[in-house]
Amino acid sequence: PPVLLMLAWLTWWLTGRAVRPVEEAAIRQARFVSDASHELRSPLTRLRTRLEVDLAHPDGVDLRDTAAAALDESRAMEHLVDDLLHLARSDGVPDRARWTVFDLDDVVLGEARATATHGDRVDTSRVSGAVVRGDRAELARVVRNLVDNAARHAETSVVIALGDVGRSVMLTVDDDGPGIAADQRTHVFERFTRLDESRSRTRGGVGLGLSIARDIVVRHGGTVEIDDAPIGGARLRVVLPQPRDSAAR
Repeated sequence: PPVLLMLAWLTWWLTGRAVRPVEEAAIRQARFVSDASHELRSPLTRLRTRLEVDLAHPDGVDLRDTAAAALDESRAMEHLVDDLLHLARSDGVPDRARWTVFDLDDVVLGEARATATHGDRVDTSRVSGAVVRGDRAELARVVRNLVDNAARHAETSVVIALGDVGRSVMLTVDDDGPGIAADQRTHVFERFTRLDESRSRTRGGVGLGLSIARDIVVRHGGTVEIDDAPIGGARLRVVLPQPRDSAAR
């Protein structure tokens, strides 16, 4: 009867809609585990190879060089594991109990000073006062990831600007590197995406920093975009809403 056929079709359609998100989530999880395993294997393989070569030819080994290489690879693994743990935690509901109203310019200047100590030139002359509401540690991570990304790709300098724009707060991080092609600007926010693998690997990037930054900003009601920087490279622009009570501070 037509009614039974309609019920059968409706059951099939509803079942498909219910199962499809589960299947897609399983595919994403499998891809994520595969990518994470590959990234963890890379520094382990380099470390093991270095140690095996040094053990096979001990007469020409410089223990300081071996220790320095092992330390670099262990730091790379530590950063990767930290990023993976952050991504695993970020899939849940944001913990708004940790949100406070604070001066984002203090965070920006602190992260800029930390980057400058590594020898990178960071211009913060355009950073002005700006108040936001959110998880201070997470938004500090956003700033750190954006500045680190700019420093990895800059030829000579990184320029940071911060200020109020209407009822929003805008942060821009510019570099004078090669920039990011327009057709690649969406992909760079995907997990484990590297536009230049050789450069990213030598400087420690694994393609998670911008993805993490984007996820944090979105959870705070903001946006992240990429444009051309006036100094010739890429501009990463973050826009966050101002807290309603910012005028009272």
